[in-house]
Amino acid sequence: MSGSGRPRRFLDLPECALADSGVVILPLPFEKTVSYGRGAATGPRAILEGSTQIELFDEETGVDFDKELRVHTAAEVAAGGLDTEEYLAAVSARVRELRGKFVLALGGEHTVTYGAVRGLDVPPQDLTIVQIDAHADLIDELDGRRWSHGTVMRRLWEEGCRLVQIGVRSLSREEFDLAKRGDRIRTFFAHDLDREWEEALRAIRGLHGPVYLTIDVDGLDPSIIPSTGTPQPDGLSWKQATAVMRAVALAPAARLVGADIVEYVASPDPPGSDLAAAKIATRLLAYRARASRGTRHSNL
Repeated sequence: MSGSGRPRRFLDLPECALADSGVVILPLPFEKTVSYGRGAATGPRAILEGSTQIELFDEETGVDFDKELRVHTAAEVAAGGLDTEEYLAAVSARVRELRGKFVLALGGEHTVTYGAVRGLDVPPQDLTIVQIDAHADLIDELDGRRWSHGTVMRRLWEEGCRLVQIGVRSLSREEFDLAKRGDRIRTFFAHDLDREWEEALRAIRGLHGPVYLTIDVDGLDPSIIPSTGTPQPDGLSWKQATAVMRAVALAPAARLVGADIVEYVASPDPPGSDLAAAKIATRLLAYRARASRGTRHSNL
Protein backbone atom coordinates (compact mmCIF):
# COMPACT_ATOMS: atom_id res chain seq x y z
CA MET A 1 0.00 0.00 0.00
CA SER A 2 2.05 2.92 -1.27
CA GLY A 3 1.45 6.54 -0.49
CA SER A 4 0.82 9.01 -3.28
CA GLY A 5 3.44 11.49 -2.13
CA ARG A 6 7.01 11.02 -3.32
CA PRO A 7 9.81 12.45 -1.16
CA ARG A 8 12.91 14.14 -2.53
CA ARG A 9 15.02 11.92 -4.75
CA PHE A 10 17.96 10.29 -3.02
CA LEU A 11 21.12 12.39 -3.51
CA ASP A 12 19.00 14.62 -5.75
CA LEU A 13 20.02 12.32 -8.60
CA PRO A 14 18.18 12.53 -11.92
CA GLU A 15 15.00 10.46 -12.06
CA CYS A 16 15.67 6.78 -12.74
CA ALA A 17 12.74 4.63 -13.78
CA LEU A 18 12.10 1.62 -11.57
CA ALA A 19 12.65 -0.77 -14.48
CA ASP A 20 16.10 0.72 -15.13
CA SER A 21 17.23 0.85 -11.51
CA GLY A 22 19.52 -1.41 -9.54
CA VAL A 23 18.92 0.21 -6.15
CA VAL A 24 15.55 1.22 -4.72
CA ILE A 25 15.26 3.60 -1.77
CA LEU A 26 12.04 2.66 0.04
CA PRO A 27 10.74 5.14 2.65
CA LEU A 28 8.82 3.50 5.51
CA PRO A 29 7.46 6.29 7.77
CA PHE A 30 5.90 3.99 10.36
CA GLU A 31 5.66 4.90 14.05
CA LYS A 32 3.12 3.15 16.24
CA THR A 33 4.95 1.24 18.97
CA VAL A 34 7.70 3.63 20.09
CA SER A 35 8.19 3.65 23.85
CA TYR A 36 10.02 6.91 24.53
CA GLY A 37 10.88 9.78 22.17
CA ARG A 38 8.62 10.16 19.18
CA GLY A 39 9.27 11.29 15.62
CA ALA A 40 10.57 8.18 13.82
CA ALA A 41 7.95 8.68 11.11
CA THR A 42 9.79 11.85 10.09
CA GLY A 43 13.03 9.97 9.50
CA PRO A 44 12.72 8.88 5.86
CA ARG A 45 12.04 12.33 4.45
CA ALA A 46 14.73 13.89 6.63
CA ILE A 47 17.32 11.37 5.45
CA LEU A 48 16.36 11.98 1.82
CA GLU A 49 16.57 15.72 2.38
CA GLY A 50 19.97 15.34 4.03
CA SER A 51 21.22 13.23 1.13
CA THR A 52 20.80 16.18 -1.24
CA GLN A 53 23.69 17.90 0.57
CA ILE A 54 26.14 15.02 0.06
CA GLU A 55 28.73 15.09 -2.71
CA LEU A 56 28.21 12.66 -5.59
CA PHE A 57 31.77 11.36 -5.17
CA ASP A 58 32.78 9.12 -2.27
CA GLU A 59 36.40 9.74 -1.42
CA GLU A 60 37.04 6.47 0.43
CA THR A 61 35.81 4.11 -2.27
CA GLY A 62 36.27 6.27 -5.36
CA VAL A 63 32.63 5.70 -6.29
CA ASP A 64 30.86 8.31 -8.43
CA PHE A 65 27.23 7.92 -7.39
CA ASP A 66 25.82 9.61 -10.49
CA LYS A 67 27.84 7.34 -12.79
CA GLU A 68 27.82 4.01 -10.97
CA LEU A 69 24.43 3.84 -9.21
CA ARG A 70 21.04 3.52 -10.84
CA VAL A 71 18.83 4.65 -7.96
CA HIS A 72 15.05 4.84 -7.91
CA THR A 73 13.48 6.65 -4.96
CA ALA A 74 10.14 4.92 -4.44
CA ALA A 75 6.95 6.35 -3.05
CA GLU A 76 6.67 5.74 0.67
CA VAL A 77 4.60 2.89 2.05
CA ALA A 78 2.06 4.97 3.95
CA ALA A 79 0.85 3.80 7.35
CA GLY A 80 -2.60 5.34 7.10
CA GLY A 81 -4.99 3.49 9.40
CA LEU A 82 -3.08 0.21 9.28
CA ASP A 83 -2.20 -1.58 12.48
CA THR A 84 1.32 -2.90 12.95
CA GLU A 85 0.83 -6.35 11.45
CA GLU A 86 -1.09 -4.92 8.49
CA TYR A 87 1.67 -2.42 7.83
CA LEU A 88 4.36 -5.10 7.98
CA ALA A 89 2.37 -7.16 5.49
CA ALA A 90 2.18 -4.13 3.19
CA VAL A 91 5.94 -3.63 3.45
CA SER A 92 6.60 -7.30 2.68
CA ALA A 93 4.33 -7.12 -0.36
CA ARG A 94 6.12 -4.02 -1.63
CA VAL A 95 9.57 -5.55 -1.18
CA ARG A 96 8.40 -8.68 -3.02
CA GLU A 97 7.38 -6.46 -5.93
CA LEU A 98 10.95 -5.14 -5.97
CA ARG A 99 12.71 -8.49 -6.22
CA GLY A 100 15.76 -8.22 -8.40
CA LYS A 101 16.53 -4.79 -6.93
CA PHE A 102 18.68 -3.93 -3.94
CA VAL A 103 16.23 -2.34 -1.49
CA LEU A 104 17.51 0.14 1.07
CA ALA A 105 14.59 0.88 3.38
CA LEU A 106 14.43 4.06 5.44
CA GLY A 107 12.43 3.93 8.66
CA GLY A 108 10.51 4.59 10.62
CA GLU A 109 10.66 2.56 13.80
CA HIS A 110 12.68 -0.64 13.88
CA THR A 111 9.59 -2.82 13.54
CA VAL A 112 9.69 -2.19 9.77
CA THR A 113 12.73 -4.44 9.48
CA TYR A 114 10.48 -7.47 9.88
CA GLY A 115 8.41 -6.53 6.84
CA ALA A 116 11.47 -5.77 4.74
CA VAL A 117 13.18 -9.06 5.63
CA ARG A 118 10.10 -11.20 5.07
CA GLY A 119 9.65 -9.67 1.63
CA LEU A 120 13.03 -11.00 0.50
CA ASP A 121 13.30 -14.05 -1.69
CA VAL A 122 15.38 -15.77 0.99
CA PRO A 123 14.15 -18.40 3.47
CA PRO A 124 14.67 -17.12 7.04
CA GLN A 125 16.82 -20.11 7.97
CA ASP A 126 19.29 -19.15 5.21
CA LEU A 127 19.58 -15.50 6.25
CA THR A 128 22.01 -13.77 8.61
CA ILE A 129 21.02 -10.35 9.92
CA VAL A 130 23.81 -8.02 11.00
CA GLN A 131 22.36 -5.49 13.44
CA ILE A 132 23.98 -2.24 14.54
CA ASP A 133 21.92 -1.20 17.56
CA ALA A 134 22.05 0.07 21.12
CA HIS A 135 19.22 -2.33 21.97
CA ALA A 136 18.96 -6.08 21.46
CA ASP A 137 15.28 -5.94 20.41
CA LEU A 138 14.93 -9.54 21.59
CA ILE A 139 12.20 -9.16 24.18
CA ASP A 140 9.18 -11.41 23.66
CA GLU A 141 6.60 -8.71 24.44
CA LEU A 142 6.92 -4.97 25.00
CA ASP A 143 4.06 -3.04 26.57
CA GLY A 144 1.84 -6.04 25.85
CA ARG A 145 2.77 -6.12 22.15
CA ARG A 146 4.44 -9.01 20.34
CA TRP A 147 5.01 -6.78 17.30
CA SER A 148 7.05 -3.73 18.20
CA HIS A 149 10.40 -2.01 17.77
CA GLY A 150 11.65 -3.87 20.85
CA THR A 151 10.58 -7.35 19.71
CA VAL A 152 11.49 -7.29 16.03
CA MET A 153 14.71 -9.30 16.29
CA ARG A 154 13.01 -11.85 18.55
CA ARG A 155 10.37 -12.46 15.88
CA LEU A 156 12.97 -12.84 13.11
CA TRP A 157 15.13 -15.11 15.26
CA GLU A 158 12.09 -17.29 16.03
CA GLU A 159 11.54 -17.72 12.31
CA GLY A 160 15.06 -19.04 11.82
CA CYS A 161 17.28 -16.04 11.07
CA ARG A 162 20.79 -15.89 12.48
CA LEU A 163 21.75 -12.64 14.22
CA VAL A 164 25.05 -10.81 14.64
CA GLN A 165 24.50 -7.81 16.92
CA ILE A 166 27.05 -5.01 17.28
CA GLY A 167 27.10 -2.31 19.96
CA VAL A 168 24.28 -3.49 22.23
CA ARG A 169 24.25 -1.66 25.55
CA SER A 170 20.63 -1.63 26.73
CA LEU A 171 18.58 -4.80 27.21
CA SER A 172 16.51 -6.75 29.71
CA ARG A 173 17.63 -9.80 31.67
CA GLU A 174 15.40 -11.89 29.40
CA GLU A 175 17.19 -10.58 26.32
CA PHE A 176 20.62 -10.91 27.92
CA ASP A 177 20.04 -14.56 28.79
CA LEU A 178 18.79 -15.30 25.26
CA ALA A 179 21.78 -13.59 23.68
CA LYS A 180 24.23 -15.37 25.98
CA ARG A 181 22.81 -18.77 25.02
CA GLY A 182 24.40 -18.23 21.62
CA ASP A 183 21.72 -20.13 19.71
CA ARG A 184 21.98 -18.45 16.29
CA ILE A 185 22.74 -15.16 18.07
CA ARG A 186 26.18 -13.58 18.35
CA THR A 187 26.06 -10.37 20.39
CA PHE A 188 29.03 -8.03 20.71
CA PHE A 189 28.18 -5.76 23.61
CA ALA A 190 29.40 -2.17 23.61
CA HIS A 191 31.37 -2.64 26.84
CA ASP A 192 33.32 -5.52 25.25
CA LEU A 193 34.18 -3.88 21.93
CA ASP A 194 37.58 -2.56 23.02
CA ARG A 195 38.83 -6.14 23.35
CA GLU A 196 36.46 -7.89 20.93
CA TRP A 197 36.48 -5.45 18.02
CA GLU A 198 38.70 -7.48 15.70
CA GLU A 199 36.79 -10.62 16.60
CA ALA A 200 33.53 -8.89 15.66
CA LEU A 201 34.92 -7.87 12.26
CA ARG A 202 36.25 -11.39 11.67
CA ALA A 203 32.81 -12.81 12.45
CA ILE A 204 31.24 -10.54 9.86
CA ARG A 205 33.90 -11.13 7.21
CA GLY A 206 33.43 -14.87 7.71
CA LEU A 207 29.70 -14.85 6.98
CA HIS A 208 28.39 -17.06 4.17
CA GLY A 209 25.31 -16.72 2.01
CA PRO A 210 22.64 -14.01 2.10
CA VAL A 211 23.08 -11.22 4.65
CA TYR A 212 20.75 -8.37 5.60
CA LEU A 213 22.09 -5.27 7.37
CA THR A 214 19.87 -3.29 9.73
CA ILE A 215 21.22 -0.05 11.19
CA ASP A 216 19.38 1.52 14.09
CA VAL A 217 20.93 4.96 14.32
CA ASP A 218 20.98 4.72 18.12
CA GLY A 219 23.71 2.12 17.63
CA LEU A 220 26.03 5.02 16.90
CA ASP A 221 27.18 7.27 19.69
CA PRO A 222 24.74 10.16 20.26
CA SER A 223 27.59 12.60 19.70
CA ILE A 224 27.26 11.60 16.02
CA ILE A 225 23.49 11.26 15.69
CA PRO A 226 21.66 12.53 18.78
CA SER A 227 18.31 12.68 17.03
CA THR A 228 16.71 9.33 17.79
CA GLY A 229 13.98 8.13 20.11
CA THR A 230 16.07 6.28 22.70
CA PRO A 231 19.70 7.45 22.52
CA GLN A 232 22.27 5.64 24.64
CA PRO A 233 25.82 6.73 25.52
CA ASP A 234 28.90 4.69 24.56
CA GLY A 235 27.83 3.95 21.01
CA LEU A 236 29.85 3.09 17.94
CA SER A 237 32.15 5.72 16.53
CA TRP A 238 31.77 6.72 12.88
CA LYS A 239 34.86 4.68 11.99
CA GLN A 240 33.48 1.63 13.79
CA ALA A 241 30.08 1.90 12.13
CA THR A 242 31.58 2.25 8.67
CA ALA A 243 33.97 -0.63 9.37
CA VAL A 244 30.97 -2.87 10.05
CA MET A 245 29.25 -1.71 6.86
CA ARG A 246 32.43 -2.26 4.86
CA ALA A 247 32.94 -5.74 6.31
CA VAL A 248 29.36 -6.72 5.48
CA ALA A 249 29.45 -5.39 1.93
CA LEU A 250 32.85 -6.89 1.10
CA ALA A 251 32.65 -10.21 2.98
CA PRO A 252 33.99 -12.61 0.33
CA ALA A 253 31.51 -15.46 0.85
CA ALA A 254 28.47 -13.35 1.73
CA ARG A 255 25.86 -11.62 -0.42
CA LEU A 256 24.24 -8.44 0.86
CA VAL A 257 20.58 -8.81 -0.11
CA GLY A 258 19.03 -5.77 1.55
CA ALA A 259 19.44 -3.16 4.25
CA ASP A 260 17.64 -0.56 6.30
CA ILE A 261 18.34 2.53 8.39
CA VAL A 262 15.80 3.05 11.15
CA GLU A 263 14.82 5.09 14.21
CA TYR A 264 16.10 8.42 12.93
CA VAL A 265 14.08 11.44 14.05
CA ALA A 266 14.20 14.62 11.99
CA SER A 267 15.61 17.53 13.93
CA PRO A 268 16.93 20.96 12.97
CA ASP A 269 19.15 20.96 16.06
CA PRO A 270 21.81 20.13 15.12
CA PRO A 271 21.07 20.43 11.39
CA GLY A 272 23.94 18.10 10.54
CA SER A 273 22.07 15.09 11.96
CA ASP A 274 20.00 14.67 8.78
CA LEU A 275 23.16 14.72 6.74
CA ALA A 276 24.95 12.27 9.05
CA ALA A 277 22.07 9.80 8.82
CA ALA A 278 22.07 10.16 5.03
CA LYS A 279 25.83 9.62 4.96
CA ILE A 280 25.26 6.16 6.44
CA ALA A 281 23.16 5.35 3.38
CA THR A 282 25.60 6.75 0.84
CA ARG A 283 28.61 5.08 2.42
CA LEU A 284 26.85 1.70 2.51
CA LEU A 285 25.89 2.01 -1.16
CA ALA A 286 29.46 3.03 -1.99
CA TYR A 287 30.82 -0.11 -0.33
CA ARG A 288 28.28 -2.21 -2.20
CA ALA A 289 29.24 -0.55 -5.48
CA ARG A 290 32.90 -1.26 -4.76
CA ALA A 291 32.07 -4.90 -4.07
CA SER A 292 30.20 -5.17 -7.38
CA ARG A 293 33.36 -4.04 -9.18
CA GLY A 294 35.05 -7.16 -7.88
CA THR A 295 37.45 -5.16 -5.71
CA ARG A 296 36.91 -7.04 -2.47
CA HIS A 297 39.93 -6.11 -0.39
CA SER A 298 41.41 -8.19 2.41
CA ASN A 299 42.49 -5.15 4.45
CA LEU A 300 39.04 -4.35 5.79
